[in-house]
Amino acid sequence: MHPFEKLTCNGLMHIVEEESEEYEFVKKGFLKGMGFMQHATNIISIHKNNVSSNLTRQARLESFHVFSKAVSIKRGGDAKVRGAWYGGSLDQLIDILSFGFTRCNINIHDDDESHGIGISLFSANFSIDSAMCTVEDENGLRHVLLCRVIVGKFESVAADSKQSQPSCNEYDTGVDDILAPRKHIIWTAFMNSYIHPDYIISFNYKNIKDPEIFGTLLPRSEYVLFPNLVAKVSKHLKPSQMGLLLKSYRVYQEKKTTREIWIKKMRKIVGDKLLHLVITHNSSGDVQSL
Repeated sequence: MHPFEKLTCNGLMHIVEEESEEYEFVKKGFLKGMGFMQHATNIISIHKNNVSSNLTRQARLESFHVFSKAVSIKRGGDAKVRGAWYGGSLDQLIDILSFGFTRCNINIHDDDESHGIGISLFSANFSIDSAMCTVEDENGLRHVLLCRVIVGKFESVAADSKQSQPSCNEYDTGVDDILAPRKHIIWTAFMNSYIHPDYIISFNYKNIKDPEIFGTLLPRSEYVLFPNLVAKVSKHLKPSQMGLLLKSYRVYQEKKTTREIWIKKMRKIVGDKLLHLVITHNSSGDVQSL
């Protein structure tokens, strides 16, 4: 099957032409949010939701506009419609485009970082978090969904919270951090009204050969560059494990833990066997320090 046949069959989506302003805008936003993985990320294609091809999808878009207007009136003229990312398998994303978020798994995740029971999407500047939730398809590609989200007035929701609706009428949605939100939580009752899927970005990971991209190398020890490690182990770890790996690296980057403690955490998540295989079977021979 052609890699994108599932996306274009029955007019579900159409490809966004490379070099177009639309393509460059979406590409720039996705890569910017990939952080340390930006240079290890290769965008293969961008497809756009073909709303006009289906009456049901047209109705969902109209519903989104109606709720945007309603929240705007409620919040003094600003519904705070924002871009947000959702990662999963290609079949999951196609399901969302076809049927909405109704059939999504909204249960608590393995890492207890769900921040309430609803649909979790990642803020526009953190596409890397959604990339960690992706599943490689049979063509070696990964896929994330760029959505418009009605944020309205949000409240902080604690990690592993069982909250499933606004705590009071004052709020519309939830976030993981009130001051610097990375994750938006859209409650189940509003998941097909407050979220509209617009684009699917298809990408894969490539091997990084230039360590200078990531700054000064740390003490001499034979580990692959962390972006390469992520790219290689992503085929073998669950999305929840990838999320934990990203979280542990973020804590280390923010200098909230020592390198030794971080490596122990990483070894626990990845497993010494897989880590050993990645290091000793580095295909391009670019073994460098973490």
